Amino acid sequence: MKITKASDYALRVVGFFATAEKNRYYMRNELSEICNVPDSFLGKILQNLVKSGILESERGKRGGFKMSKNPEEVTVYDIIRSVEGDVVINECLVEGNTCKISGNCKIHNILDQVRCNLINELKRFSISDLVR
Repeated sequence: MKITKASDYALRVVGFFATAEKNRYYMRNELSEICNVPDSFLGKILQNLVKSGILESERGKRGGFKMSKNPEEVTVYDIIRSVEGDVVINECLVEGNTCKISGNCKIHNILDQVRCNLINELKRFSISDLVR
């Protein structure tokens, strides 16, 4: 599994908000510059973070984006999942997929355990842990 640029950028942005002035809205262009994230990527990332409830947005002249949750409550898993979707190690582990050999497959159980361990580790760390 590889953490994509989108996850890297999302972690940077939320990490910035964890240490930024509370209740201040930051414009997208400000965030792009501060977090060194290309503006072309940032719009979709911010949209996903808002949709997942990690950030909130406000339109208008004094609008922008700000943290909507306590950084202690937002895990690395929450951020990655907001931009990537569910953690998938193998297609046979995706809910709704059927595997013809699942009854005899030893790999399935091992990969499912790896996936669960990875998710649990990502949930162990809050965004506050990353910026300390």
